[in-house]
Amino acid sequence: MRRLLLGALAGAFILSGSLATAQDGGRHIPPTEQAPGGTGMGGLDSPDMTLSDGEIVATVAASNRGEVTLGTFAQGRASSRALRDLTRSMVTAHTEAGTRMSALAQRLNLTSIEGTESLRLNAEATATRQQLTRLRGGAFDRAFLDAQIASHSELLELLDHKLIPSAHAADLRAALQSDLRPMVAEHLAHARSLRRRL
Repeated sequence: MRRLLLGALAGAFILSGSLATAQDGGRHIPPTEQAPGGTGMGGLDSPDMTLSDGEIVATVAASNRGEVTLGTFAQGRASSRALRDLTRSMVTAHTEAGTRMSALAQRLNLTSIEGTESLRLNAEATATRQQLTRLRGGAFDRAFLDAQIASHSELLELLDHKLIPSAHAADLRAALQSDLRPMVAEHLAHARSLRRRL
């Protein structure tokens, strides 16, 4: 809901001619110029906008970092043992995925390039952590799972509609399809299943 509201507000600013500096690192981008890797409004609204392999590497790294950071944070706060178990497995899986992606990028001689998507994922992880710091007990568990369901759903959409179709290197595309996507789908299913019980 928050993402939809932010998208609508961003659209309103553009229509009114007040293009802001959101998600562009503080630089003003004139209306005729495109930020690297997307629309400046999350990128999912424009599937024709492709990312470079370097931007894909940065986006995947941002996603993995965010999940490790949030999962580690949740391990000390979760009141449910099942949630603590889930966060441990997610931290392990995303750490290992980050290591594999880093090794692949090095092997393919790809340089990580921060773009709209990676910056957005970094900002969302920070905002989610700030929101979760106010909660305890069952309220924390439910809010954390809701955030995980939203972020993993969004990442699946991003993989299917932007990251995989944009990948130029065949090995990168294969890693996104056969390594990252199944892991994200599994975490999403596990989070949804646990959320139904809490």
